[in-house]
Amino acid sequence: MPHLRIVVIASAAAVAGYLAFSLWVVLWSNDVALKGDVIGTWKSFAVLAFGFWLGSSSGGKQREADAPSGKPGDPIAVAPEEPRP
Repeated sequence: MPHLRIVVIASAAAVAGYLAFSLWVVLWSNDVALKGDVIGTWKSFAVLAFGFWLGSSSGGKQREADAPSGKPGDPIAVAPEEPRP
């Protein structure tokens, strides 16, 4: 498993490289389709970052309404049972 510093540096380098490419495309390129693709990629990245922030900020806050009724020694049902009349 790579060290955290390596992952952070590689990720920062990738984002910085794409930022440089994006600036070139938006400021100096005349290709409208490429500009749209680059802007769309940054929009998708922003949505992903917001979703990650939202998910991580609400993590662990959900609680069960009722405590489990089973005891540690109770058997676990693995197939649905028919209701008894």
